[in-house]
Amino acid sequence: MTKDKILQAAIREYSKFNYHGATMRNIAKEVGIKPASIYFFYKNKETLFLAAFQKLLKDHFIEMRSILQKVHDRPIFDIFEALIKGAVAYHQENNEETNAYISLVTAPPPEIHEYLQEHIQQFDDWLINSLLTLIKRDIPSITEYQATRLIKQFVVIMDGVFWEINLYDPKQLQHQIEEALYIMRVLLGGYEK
Repeated sequence: MTKDKILQAAIREYSKFNYHGATMRNIAKEVGIKPASIYFFYKNKETLFLAAFQKLLKDHFIEMRSILQKVHDRPIFDIFEALIKGAVAYHQENNEETNAYISLVTAPPPEIHEYLQEHIQQFDDWLINSLLTLIKRDIPSITEYQATRLIKQFVVIMDGVFWEINLYDPKQLQHQIEEALYIMRVLLGGYEK
C-alpha cells in the first residue's frame, strides 16, 4: 500500500517538477511518511523514479492491450480508430501520468533512457505483431512488408495525436483526431481494392 502511494506521489512530483526538480522530501510529505522511510522501499531517487516510470509505461501498455482486445473482431479501420481514441481518452483521464510521460520522453534522465527505448521498441513490436494478422485478415492481398509499413505509419500518426493532447482544446483536438483518422482511411484505401 505505502509502496503504491510512493510510486503515485513520485509520478505526480515528476509531472509537476520534472526529474531533476522532484524531491524525495515532497514525495514523503504527500504520502505522509518521513523521507528516510522511502529508502526502505527504494535504494535512491533513481530506483524510485525508474520504478515509477516502469509503472507508468506498464499501465499504458495494459490499457492499449485492453483496447485492442475489445475491438479485435472489428474491421481494421475501426481498430485503428479505437486505438487512437482510446489512447487519447486514457491520457486525458490520467493527466498527471501523461505530463510525467511527456517529460520522460522529451528529457529522459540517463538512468531511464535505455529502459524507455526498450519499452518503446517492445510496444512497437507488440503493436506490429498484433495488427499484422488483423490487417491481413481484412486485406488478404496485402504483403507483410506493406502491412508492417502501414502499422508504422499508424504509429507516427498516433504519436502525433498524442503530442496534441495538451496543446489543443477539446474541440480542436477532436478535429485533429478526425484528420488523423482521415489519413488512416486514405492509407487503407490504397490497399483495399
